[in-house]
Amino acid sequence: MPDATWVPALLALGLPLLVVTLCGPRAALSRAVCLGLALFFTARYLAWRWGAPLPEGGAFQAAWAWAFLVMETLAALSSALVMVFLLRHRDRTADAAHPAPPALRDAPVDVLLCTYNEGPEILERSILCATRIAHADLRVWVLDDGARDWVRDLAAELGALYVRRVKGRHAKAGNVNNGLAHAISTGRRPEFVLLLDADFSAHRDILRRTLPLFRAADVGIVQTPQHFFNPDPLQAGLLCAKALPDEQRFFFNHILPAKDAWGAAFCCGTSAVLRVEALLQAGGMAVETVTEDMLTSFKLAEHGWRTIFLDEALSAGLAPEGLGEYVGQRARWCLGAMQQIHTRWSFAGAGRMPLAQRISCLDTVLYWGTSFLARLMMLVAPILFWWFGISSFAASPGELAFWMAPHLLAGMLGLALLSRGRLLPVLSEVSQLVITFPVLATVARTLVRPFGQPFRVTPKGLSSTRITIHWGLLAPFALMALLTAGGMLTALDPWSPARVQEGYALNMLWSLLNLLLLCTVIATCVELPRPRQEERFATDEPAQILLADGTRLPTRLRDLSTRGALVDTAGRVARQGELLLDRGALRIPFRLVRVTEGGLALRFVIGTALRRVLILRLYTGAYRNEVAEPKLGLVMRGMLRRLIG
Repeated sequence: MPDATWVPALLALGLPLLVVTLCGPRAALSRAVCLGLALFFTARYLAWRWGAPLPEGGAFQAAWAWAFLVMETLAALSSALVMVFLLRHRDRTADAAHPAPPALRDAPVDVLLCTYNEGPEILERSILCATRIAHADLRVWVLDDGARDWVRDLAAELGALYVRRVKGRHAKAGNVNNGLAHAISTGRRPEFVLLLDADFSAHRDILRRTLPLFRAADVGIVQTPQHFFNPDPLQAGLLCAKALPDEQRFFFNHILPAKDAWGAAFCCGTSAVLRVEALLQAGGMAVETVTEDMLTSFKLAEHGWRTIFLDEALSAGLAPEGLGEYVGQRARWCLGAMQQIHTRWSFAGAGRMPLAQRISCLDTVLYWGTSFLARLMMLVAPILFWWFGISSFAASPGELAFWMAPHLLAGMLGLALLSRGRLLPVLSEVSQLVITFPVLATVARTLVRPFGQPFRVTPKGLSSTRITIHWGLLAPFALMALLTAGGMLTALDPWSPARVQEGYALNMLWSLLNLLLLCTVIATCVELPRPRQEERFATDEPAQILLADGTRLPTRLRDLSTRGALVDTAGRVARQGELLLDRGALRIPFRLVRVTEGGLALRFVIGTALRRVLILRLYTGAYRNEVAEPKLGLVMRGMLRRLIG
């Protein structure tokens, strides 16, 4: 076997690269080869692990080896289920392009915009964009769970209807159900409702693209992806905001289209269109768990209604702006998924659900319930080896190269290639590790007491002018980094017992990789200042600068927000004037803030009416503020600056 030791690893590395290079990442052959190889090598590795002897030693050694093997197997099963789902992919773009029949095109639609504690700037943007959705028979309802008079006044000013609750039950689900009841009892009855979170701005054509998909009489929900116009805490924390796609892109651009192909897509809350008849048959939005959106899809399935997914950017909102908010949001998702185990809609529950949905539910439970514990054990394993002589494997380097290396390479490389770099090995691990301890705490609490835990809305519109160290998140990772580094240094002593123990080389490499991950997570837990400001959208369009003497200077607009812009230097530098867009149809008074290498930084001097014109220009679909493809060089540069800075 020595001559063939690295053959499987080379196959796992070379074949996916060859096929994706020749066929492209979207080709069916690329998907089949990458995922098929990953599944094969995963099964091959697990078969070897369960057949190979475990390390010998005392009771603790045996307990650890068995626990490590079981958690490793469950985590591998979770990853395998994801890869099985990814074998298929459904693109409904062509279906959405077919004109809707008059019954759908002219159907009465209500927008239900849910708000709890958002500020005026966020709500103004969302309400304004919702009222400009292109549809003949449209009403916008602002559902206020905060019972605030200024929200009522703002809704009326912008042409929306208003419903309030005072100390309402069931959080967002209860708010939606209460708003739907008002919508049905007031005026004409809606046939469809569009759900929007308060920080999400709908694009003008969201109903034009989604309503045609209701031609199939059994479609109850059309979910669209969540896109964001601000960097999430990981992008900002690793200085990769302009180089790395946000953490949700893999889920919305790859996982949901795959689950849709299997008939297992589910509602994700905001930016979803629901058939009112289906929603009423299911008793309204689900209130049994805190993830009411996902559970609603399962409840509708009992009545024969499908949830489908349209992968088009038809809205955009605010990603969690701080690390604490990011972690809290993920912990809430975990809570809802684990609560679902205790309902009749679990993967083994009494609810009438298609097999694909049951497997999808199992996949979700395995993800939250096992993968984070497995990651933690991977960090702890070398520490136990260095300090206590506890091993996780009883295998030679040659055996690990023959069995483990192809399993790891095929899985990581295949997903990275198919996702076009949206799932990079180190960064994807960091995004999971940073939430590990809150997730594990949530899993433990929910298994003991699944219900009665408080529901916390993710705060929006936050700002900070100083560095924030999240000690509660950082401390355990710092401790593990110190123990790992200390163990490695101790083992470098020629007289260290670890040097003659089987697994020395493996644990040394393992520790180096863990230190890279741990240092990156620690850097992420030290949050940089994030002063609150309007989002700037990169662009490249012609413009003019109108000077006080009537001179018009041609220029190029480089970025734009509701408060200012960056334009190319236009020859003469004026301290004030007007920025002309759309061949002079839009005139925006400005004053010069500064001259930079990139151009002239302008600050707009405008009132409410012109600001709202800019809101509609920026947030209804014409502009995007996301990183479409990862720029690996910039990502590495940003991470290095963060780690050594």
